[in-house]
Amino acid sequence: MKVLIAVDASETAEKAFDWYFAHMHKDDNFVIIGHIAEQPQMYQPYFGGVMAPFPVNEVEELIKKSKKEVRELMLKYEAKIHKDTVKHQFVFDIVHCAPGEALIHLAEKDECDIIITGSRGLGAVRRTILGSVSDYVLHHAKIPVLVCHK
Repeated sequence: MKVLIAVDASETAEKAFDWYFAHMHKDDNFVIIGHIAEQPQMYQPYFGGVMAPFPVNEVEELIKKSKKEVRELMLKYEAKIHKDTVKHQFVFDIVHCAPGEALIHLAEKDECDIIITGSRGLGAVRRTILGSVSDYVLHHAKIPVLVCHK
């Protein structure tokens, strides 16, 4: 079975990762550890509602910071996984679309059988206004989705 575990820096993502290995993992499973980040905004509000580009040095700093965070995240999950016995792959991507949409695309492209994700634990009102990656994946994926709550 191919399993996609969606991870980020949150505690709920780590709990979902740990839950999968404690309760579902089988030796012949292939695990894809996926992290999807949104492309940083390159424009900022300016006078009269016009959008102005960020200065180049600020964009470079944003990209450098994002790469550092991804590297730290990868090292964190690399330390948690049993590299010698678990068949796995890390997929870290920066996308222009919504992260939920990108996770579903990743699962389809790699022919995954299930998606494991954490839940931010937003209330109904905040989830409606802000949206939720796990909620989007749950309602749009064509394969089973397991959402681990806090």
